[in-house]
Amino acid sequence: MNGWVVSVYGDPCHQCGYDWRISLAGAVSLVSNLPNAYGGLLKGRSGNEQHPGLSWSVTEYVTHVADNLRIWAERLMGVVEGAPHLVGNYDENALAVARNYREIPLQASVWSLTRSVDDWLEAVEESATSGVVLVHPERGELTLLDVVLSNAHDAIHHQWDIVLTFRDLDS
Repeated sequence: MNGWVVSVYGDPCHQCGYDWRISLAGAVSLVSNLPNAYGGLLKGRSGNEQHPGLSWSVTEYVTHVADNLRIWAERLMGVVEGAPHLVGNYDENALAVARNYREIPLQASVWSLTRSVDDWLEAVEESATSGVVLVHPERGELTLLDVVLSNAHDAIHHQWDIVLTFRDLDS
């Protein structure tokens, strides 16, 4: 496992409790279940809910998770198809501004998440037999396992943010 994630989030994650020792198959299963898990959380919600301690609304978190999965799927498939192993950074906050996350309806965000999960699952499957290794400017070398664990953590961490938002707003 790449040491960068543990140094940033802790093992387990200091906030959401994500256990980095999860298997590749277990992490893939978490991601594959995201549309159902998020769908259950979001039923009857507007998506405009926002925890006072967090910078994004619920819809913005869903949109970020969808974008993050799509970006990593693109990175994996690029390398599988012969692109250089070096991948670029992206600034999630700048992307949120560029895409105007605040104006994306929850329904569109959930649709995007479902599509992103499908694309991500395909990219992971294609990468599994290639021995893909990505080189990230901050994180260093990333195996497929590193990418999958990190992507699953991002999704589960933001699911935790959404649960926290609803819990605090409903109490």
